[in-house]
Amino acid sequence: MQQAYRLVSLVLIFSVAVVLSACDASLPSQVQTGKVRLKEQIVTEMLDSSHVDQARVDVLADHIKRNGKGAVTLTVPWLSGDVYSSRIATKHGAAYKKALSKRGVSDIHVVKVPVANELYLNKVVVAYQALVALPPDGCGRITGYQGAENMEAIEQYKFGCETKMSLSQMIADPSDLMGKSGAQDNDSSRTGAFVVKYKAGIPNKPMQGFQASSVGVQ
Repeated sequence: MQQAYRLVSLVLIFSVAVVLSACDASLPSQVQTGKVRLKEQIVTEMLDSSHVDQARVDVLADHIKRNGKGAVTLTVPWLSGDVYSSRIATKHGAAYKKALSKRGVSDIHVVKVPVANELYLNKVVVAYQALVALPPDGCGRITGYQGAENMEAIEQYKFGCETKMSLSQMIADPSDLMGKSGAQDNDSSRTGAFVVKYKAGIPNKPMQGFQASSVGVQ
C-alpha cells in the first residue's frame, strides 16, 4: 500500500512539474502599463467660414489661451483667379480673427491660399502649437474600433490603451500633469495676521472707498 501511495505521489509531482515548465514567464504582457504623456504639437481645427460659430469659437479660444504656444494661423482658401472669391476669403478671415480677438486670443495671422477646386472653399483652418495629452507611445485603438478585425489584431492590442486614450482626451489643461504649486504668491505671515485678528475677535478697520448706502446720495 505504501508503495502505491509513493507511486501516486511521484506521478502527481511529475505532472505539476510538466505543467509549470510550460508556463513561460518571459512572454510579453498584453496589458498597457504606460502613462499618459505630454507633447507639444500642431493642433488644427477646421471651421465653417460661411458663418462664425460663436460656441466653437469660445471653446477654441479657451483652449488656445490655456495650452497654446506662439502665434495662431488662420488659413482661408479662395478660388484661384476669382477676384470676388479672394475678397470673400479676406472677409471670412477677418471675421474669425475678430471673434477670436474678442475672446482674448492674440498674435493671429490670416493667410489666404488659392485653390483650384470649389470643394475646398468655405473652410477656415485654425492651426497653433499647443501642449496636448496623449496616450502611451505605441497605443492603438481597441480592436474593432474601425470595423471588423482579425485574430492578429486582437493579439497585438494592449489592454488599457482605449481607457488611456479616453483619459488623455478628457484632460482640459495638460500642463496640470507637469505639477503646479498650490501655494499662493503672497507672504504667509501677512496672510496669517488676518486670521489671528479674526480669532481674537478684533474687528477689521473699515475700508476706504464707496459704500452701497452712500452711493447716489446727494
